Amino acid sequence: MFVRRKLSADRMIDGVLLTPREYECLQWAAQGKSDWEIGCILGITQRTAAFHLGNARRKLGVTTTRQAIGRLARSGFSDH
Repeated sequence: MFVRRKLSADRMIDGVLLTPREYECLQWAAQGKSDWEIGCILGITQRTAAFHLGNARRKLGVTTTRQAIGRLARSGFSDH
C-alpha cells in the first residue's frame, strides 16, 4: 500500500523545525511501525525512512527513535 498525498508544511517540535517527511516518519514510528513498514506505507525505501528518522533524531538532540517519539508526544502529537 502506498500513501500518496501532498506533505504539509514543516513542523515544529519543542522549537525544532522538522521537514514534513521527517515528521511523517516520526508519526508512523510513534504508531509502532518499523523502518521497513514506514517505507512500504510511504512508498520509499527502508533506508530512506531510516534516514529521515535519523535526521529527526539529530535535530531533536536525541539518540533513539523512542526518545524522539517522547518529544513528539510531549509537543502535542497530531495526525494533521
